[in-house]
Amino acid sequence: MCDPMIQIDLERFCDRIGYVFQDVVLLETALTHPSYAAEHHKEHDNQRLEFLGDAVLEIVIADYLFHHYPERDEGELSRLRSRLVCEEALCLLARRLDFGEMIRLSHGEGILHGNERPGTLADAYEAVIGAIYLDGGLENARNFILRFHAPLLQDPDGDWLMADAKSRLQILMQAEHQSVRYVVVSQDGPVHAPTFTINACIGDKVIGTGQGRSKKEAQQAAAQCALELFSERD
Repeated sequence: MCDPMIQIDLERFCDRIGYVFQDVVLLETALTHPSYAAEHHKEHDNQRLEFLGDAVLEIVIADYLFHHYPERDEGELSRLRSRLVCEEALCLLARRLDFGEMIRLSHGEGILHGNERPGTLADAYEAVIGAIYLDGGLENARNFILRFHAPLLQDPDGDWLMADAKSRLQILMQAEHQSVRYVVVSQDGPVHAPTFTINACIGDKVIGTGQGRSKKEAQQAAAQCALELFSERD
């Protein structure tokens, strides 16, 4: 049985992704990083579900491209599929759904902000697809994939990744073997219409500051600020 507070969080997550699990243990497992399973002596982590979800994602995207782009040859379809299922794309979608706040990590991984790592987010995203497939079958998994991949599928050749400042900053910092964390500096204004101020940080160093009506909006603004500062430096 789930802890009541965990159960509430999982229910909210199900509302967010638009799918209610019959077997909530599958969802728990999909959100369990190997480090957490090792630290807490859990029998299962999300790696097997990630393997399954990867295969389901590939066939759903391939099927969509095959039927919607009849003018494209095999090479072009392969290129588009690779682009749509790459780590960067899945990380972008996982961030939009706030996967990071749900992934269970070991204490050490939590301190290192492992829930912000593109690989960790992408693995969890695929694991959730695998869990949906096992819980509700291929059509439910297909519905989930096509619903949240829709902005990417509508323009598979587009620069949709470049519109996401957090993803761009994370990729840039990964190349320098560094990780970005986001710290809430303040929350001002009335409860129904707050304004958040957030710093993007590497270690204790602030690399960008942003404001927004939500934490996600403020994080994007902070990441964009950091990117602009890096651009000016270069």
